[in-house]
Amino acid sequence: MNDIKDYHESFALWQDFVMQGDLIYPNENVTRFIFKNKFTSALDFGCGTGRHLDVFLRAGIKTIIGVDINELPLKKSFERFNENATKAKAELILLNNKNKTLKQLLLTTKVDAIVSWGILFLYTPQIAQNLLKEFKSILNKNGKICVNFISVNDGLKTQSIQIAQNLYKATRASHKDLLFSFYDEALIDEIFKQAGLKITSIDKEIYTRDNGSEYNEFLVVQAVNEIS
Repeated sequence: MNDIKDYHESFALWQDFVMQGDLIYPNENVTRFIFKNKFTSALDFGCGTGRHLDVFLRAGIKTIIGVDINELPLKKSFERFNENATKAKAELILLNNKNKTLKQLLLTTKVDAIVSWGILFLYTPQIAQNLLKEFKSILNKNGKICVNFISVNDGLKTQSIQIAQNLYKATRASHKDLLFSFYDEALIDEIFKQAGLKITSIDKEIYTRDNGSEYNEFLVVQAVNEIS
């Protein structure tokens, strides 16, 4: 699994997962990140059906870009937010990156902020590092990033089968057959360093589900592009 194209079967599974409506509410960390900063443009990489595009819109961001590898979530995002974006005089741009890099999609367009929530840990560290390099290439100088990674301590790891180095296929019923890579702070530090991005904070998000039977632990990372 050395290239995003290797994940085509997993993409179809994720599209079904997203369209079932489980991922419709914005994350509190992303909401704070967006409202704390005065961004004029922002991109959500892996926007799904638009839960964080809505945060962008409510925060008054005027150039809102959503990128997803699946078409159905993008169509849902358009249905949900295009009218409100027009009323707010905001530009809503929705793009499919199935066969293109961000540079190929955006050309000379750059943004102040990038959010990628629940995305990077779906890939091996090398692919995640390459995606971070893409993020850097379209960020304005001093532009900021907010992303998360699933921790090596997350309970899902014990409910998965390892199929390659740091690549696991989930056996848990709620995530069955989805692919994950698990991260610790040292690994995150390294891939951000290689991508040329400066980490400004790493925090943990821990919660349980189903009366404590599931343990979830994520690492929330914010970073800045100090060099344009």
